[in-house]
Amino acid sequence: MRQLFLLISCCSVLFSLSLDAQIGCPGCVVNLPANLPADTLLLQNLPDGQEGVYYNEDISFRMPKTTTPVNAIDSTTPAGLPISQIEIIAIEGVPPGLYWQPSQTVFETANETDGCVKFCGTPTESDSFVMIVRIKATVFFIVQEATFPLRIYIAPEVSTTDGFSMTDFEGCGSTTVTFTNNIPSNGAPGFSYEWDFGDGTTFQGENPPPHTYDTPGIYPVNYHATIDTGGFRLENIRILEVDCGDNFSGPDLYFFIYDANGEEVYNSQPHIEDVVLPFTFPVNLELGGGNYTLAVWEEDSGLKGTDDPCGTLPFNILTNDTVSAAGLTVVFNIVNPIKEVTSTDTVYVYPQPAVPLIQTPNGVEECAGENSILLISSSGTGNQWLLDSEPIADATNFLYEPSQSGQYQVQVSNSDGCTAVSDSVLVEIHPLPDSPLFININNSLRLADTTALPVEYALQWYNGDDPIPGATGFRYCATESGNYGLLVTDLETGCQSFYSSTVTYDPNFDCTVGTNEAFLLTLGIFPNPASNVVQIRLNQNLPSEGTLRVWDAAGRLVKSETIADGIDFWTLDCGDLNTGFFTLEIAADGFRGIGKLAVMR
Repeated sequence: MRQLFLLISCCSVLFSLSLDAQIGCPGCVVNLPANLPADTLLLQNLPDGQEGVYYNEDISFRMPKTTTPVNAIDSTTPAGLPISQIEIIAIEGVPPGLYWQPSQTVFETANETDGCVKFCGTPTESDSFVMIVRIKATVFFIVQEATFPLRIYIAPEVSTTDGFSMTDFEGCGSTTVTFTNNIPSNGAPGFSYEWDFGDGTTFQGENPPPHTYDTPGIYPVNYHATIDTGGFRLENIRILEVDCGDNFSGPDLYFFIYDANGEEVYNSQPHIEDVVLPFTFPVNLELGGGNYTLAVWEEDSGLKGTDDPCGTLPFNILTNDTVSAAGLTVVFNIVNPIKEVTSTDTVYVYPQPAVPLIQTPNGVEECAGENSILLISSSGTGNQWLLDSEPIADATNFLYEPSQSGQYQVQVSNSDGCTAVSDSVLVEIHPLPDSPLFININNSLRLADTTALPVEYALQWYNGDDPIPGATGFRYCATESGNYGLLVTDLETGCQSFYSSTVTYDPNFDCTVGTNEAFLLTLGIFPNPASNVVQIRLNQNLPSEGTLRVWDAAGRLVKSETIADGIDFWTLDCGDLNTGFFTLEIAADGFRGIGKLAVMR
């Protein structure tokens, strides 16, 4: 809003621009804070989005009724001026894939200042985008265009598998992929990782560095995590054979397990009576390093009074097999639970289009109205022309004829959505000089406004189609009736304007004889701009009866009045003049005054 009223005192009228909205997101809802002042300026922020994820968000705003809220943030803007109308012209630089639609575009501030905009769609690019909101405001019938930024962040698309995630896994020409391990060790032992990036490159470790793929192709990324954190566990022992027991029944077995220090770590009591071999005893004992000892006993507390040893066997975490000694045969079932995680995802690198070239067979400079500049893209398809880095609507042909000055580029897209942008070409379309309107005073043809000439100029008078030799000044003395013309050339740009008018020779005056020339004076005109009546003030009394002439911007005489001698001001009724700019002249013997008038409705 800083620029909104910087030019509020200027008299120029800016023509309305068509709304450049992207339709397709209807139904936004106005949601403003309670107790918000009626005359204030508020625009809500846009939430972040993510590439490849559908976005549907509303933002609300309140437009100001006067310039007072603007003055609070821009002291150069005068406060207290009423704003009669605000119009949303466009929102430029919207992220690709997003669209927008406002609740309305024109706000008559006396009736309505609240509105909203819905942004929707699926973003196709990630970045921090600064969109430009373009509006028009009307103050005292003066229309001024202004812009202000609207920011949105689109996060990169993310692909997630059980084992890992990737960021920026799609690219044009090349892409640098960042990998995230979804099964981190957090510093604990027992984790190992293997990565295969699909391009002949591998990595062993928990967190690989970003990896760049610089050749178009499809790359399967394979991830393998080995998680060995469960340790070793003796799940059970299976006794196959013992050399102890009762004569008429099975052995009554129990056992002890001792660690390397001889400490008892497991006791299976009470005993199992009349065991039928082979027999499996559940254990579920966590094992550490070093050797263990299994001691098997046969319960015999009856008639004999003492238990019988059935034997001992050494084992460790690596045993996990059948062990025999002195008639005792045992199978140790030792497990080491290891989790294996395997995941696969894919990186896509699409071909990058060649950078297009712009040909300019007719050059890059012209005068307004010539329409000779032609821009040609080196690519026959997939073109989008840009002006000052912004897309030009419907400019998708390989040929483009620019209609305004600026930096032009062409962007080429292929079927994969990859783009390449050309270098910029500066096109300059120079304005034509003001029409060299001249007036006839007693056969003396005189340029009406020398101040409107270019800085560097050349003049040439014409009689019909023929240039008049040596007639290159502000005036030309007509010695016969005819169709006279004046050509002005802007020597800096080469652009020209021509004005002609039919002149009737008056034999009563001989302009070839020197006369007392009138000084060229500036008329005082108030008010200016005007809509009905203006006062024209002279800096001296009119020495004789004179004539007031009014020409429009095209050089046509639209009004003429006779002015009495001796006056120093004149009232002009401009109610019958159309809106626009006019040149006023008051001429009398020894006096000539010129002024500019803007008429506004």
